[in-house]
Amino acid sequence: MNPTRDERGSVSVLFCSVVLVAGIVVTALVDAGANIQAANRADSASAEAARAAAIAVGPVPTGGSRDTQLAVAAADAYLRQTGASGSVRVQGPGLVEVTVTVTDSTPLLGLPVRQTRTHSAQLEVGLVDGEPVR
Repeated sequence: MNPTRDERGSVSVLFCSVVLVAGIVVTALVDAGANIQAANRADSASAEAARAAAIAVGPVPTGGSRDTQLAVAAADAYLRQTGASGSVRVQGPGLVEVTVTVTDSTPLLGLPVRQTRTHSAQLEVGLVDGEPVR
């Protein structure tokens, strides 16, 4: 056997390279999944909180401050229940907008993940014309 052509250990280097690349890919996929999961939680929390706020106003919104209080209280209660943080804005009689931010960290690298989603809900039954509440 020729000592200059000794290739012992070359498979080990290749194997280590493949394992390293596979580890990086798996880590990236798992951490990207955490980002997507945070976005989904923010999306569903904002949609459901907006729906709860619109329903709390009742079938015939007056557009007054009482509607605003009911909508904000219902959305805040839902957000507290889910553990999300957000803001509620009443845009008019029967129209509510909720913005939710979910902050989490990725499971493998521990990187911070922050996703924000906004949803509006319009009460479709018993809408009345009126001045928007700001």
